[in-house]
Amino acid sequence: MELFTYPITQEREGRKYWAYSEDFPGVYGLGKSINEAKASILESMRLYIEECRATHRTIPRARTVYAETVCLAV
Repeated sequence: MELFTYPITQEREGRKYWAYSEDFPGVYGLGKSINEAKASILESMRLYIEECRATHRTIPRARTVYAETVCLAV
């Protein structure tokens, strides 16, 4: 078993939460809660990596090395 580390972003839209990783274009997670969206994106990413392995494609590398939330007064 190999461990991979990627940043994910979670957003709220109405009553749903969705998650994505910029390292996996077109791969998303969706849920009624933050935890459901997180579990969904993790499963989607796992399936994507398994498909890469099965088809001998390159597994995406994490590009983000640092992220933070900032507060800006305008």
